[in-house]
Amino acid sequence: MNHDLPRRNMLVAGLAPLLLPRTGAAQVSDFPNRPLRIVVPSAAGGVSDAYARTLGKAAGDLLGQSVVVDNKPGGGSVIGTDAVAKAKGDGYTILMGSLPMSTNPGLMPRLPYDVLKDLRPVMQVSGQGFVMSVSTKQPYKTLAEVLAAARQRDTPYASPGIGTVGHLSGLMFNVEYGTKFVHIAYRGSAPAIQDVIAGQVGVIIDPVGTTTAAVQGGHLRPVAVTNPTRLPGFENVPTFRELGFPAAEAVAYSGFLVPASTPDAIVKKLNAVFNQAARLPEVKAAFDRMHVPVVGGPPEVFGNLIRNETERWVPVIKRLGLKAE
Repeated sequence: MNHDLPRRNMLVAGLAPLLLPRTGAAQVSDFPNRPLRIVVPSAAGGVSDAYARTLGKAAGDLLGQSVVVDNKPGGGSVIGTDAVAKAKGDGYTILMGSLPMSTNPGLMPRLPYDVLKDLRPVMQVSGQGFVMSVSTKQPYKTLAEVLAAARQRDTPYASPGIGTVGHLSGLMFNVEYGTKFVHIAYRGSAPAIQDVIAGQVGVIIDPVGTTTAAVQGGHLRPVAVTNPTRLPGFENVPTFRELGFPAAEAVAYSGFLVPASTPDAIVKKLNAVFNQAARLPEVKAAFDRMHVPVVGGPPEVFGNLIRNETERWVPVIKRLGLKAE
């Protein structure tokens, strides 16, 4: 009988993990070897959609793989965000996240995910103000005229979704300045703008990137911006703060995130390629046309922004008693 056999088996078993192929490392080294998907939790045609398509195509060209944009609107961005939070952390599923990640925990206390735990930041894309506009068919010419009407009667206003700057700014006017704005939430900017142009809703608070074309086309008249300073391309449009309404001031962020289980090396590679894409002349030109510069930078800076904005907005939302519609 070979008494050394058990000892030999134990030795082989102990060495087995070292002898197995390092599949995880291999998956990282050849990433990506198939198409990637960017999930946009809002409708096609909105500003987040435009960001994702512009940067996605450029990053795909650099990586040698196609990047598909998958619009999953609904639930104030919850449906699309949840899909990514529960996806496999292999780098092939990416979220185009935005400010609702920081506001929804206050508006919807029973979310199916925790952004700070279930997602990893990759790169901040933008930080932009919104524009309050009215249809050119409306008689209003200034913010003062809009607010005078909203103090007298219920005044519907459109936004691209629950928890966006458009939503919160209008409600802050009600709480702080005695207006009677009634929020009408849309699944993205495109349908909201269409209804305002058609006269279905009188007022809209929407990102500058998606407002610009309608303003230049003579369909919308901007009356104020939520940004702390005046916006490029809207230099003649005053800020809420300038006009004496600082409580309604706000800036929206957006950026890329992946599931929390995504390896560091893949996050690093995605961050590098998105930053490289952001510096390309054609990408910069596309964002210039939307009057929004690409922020870029490391994942940690974007992560800190998400956390800080969550800590800012959730207490305010709860204090005001705001709820998801």
